[in-house]
Amino acid sequence: MGLALVITAVLWLATRPSLSPQSEIADVPDIVLPQESAAPPVPVATNEPNSENNQLPEVTVAQTTELPDLTQYEQAEKIKTQKFHIVQRGETLSKISFQYYGSAGKWRKILEANRQTIKDADKLTPGTKIIIPD
Repeated sequence: MGLALVITAVLWLATRPSLSPQSEIADVPDIVLPQESAAPPVPVATNEPNSENNQLPEVTVAQTTELPDLTQYEQAEKIKTQKFHIVQRGETLSKISFQYYGSAGKWRKILEANRQTIKDADKLTPGTKIIIPD
């Protein structure tokens, strides 16, 4: 009984063309490689003079290749980075100003930079992210 089952399975697999190894190879798409440019080789000059007239041989470049643009551009103005500060419990604009500027009197500068965030200069909400202008 087992032998009959094995023979039936082998015959079934043999009659299925889609299951043969050759069909699996045929299903693989061809890989297309990029073609190399057919630019002729550029002759190289040597330091040996021609034996006829004691001159160096003339070298001509048959085709020039395009090189990428490596021009460096300078910016009109420097990129401005911004400092941020997360307000902690008990902090005031004066304390923050002293921490970043060394003077407690520049708190208005911080307030002006954060008009959308800070509604009342006397009440800062802990966890608020504020901009520290230069």
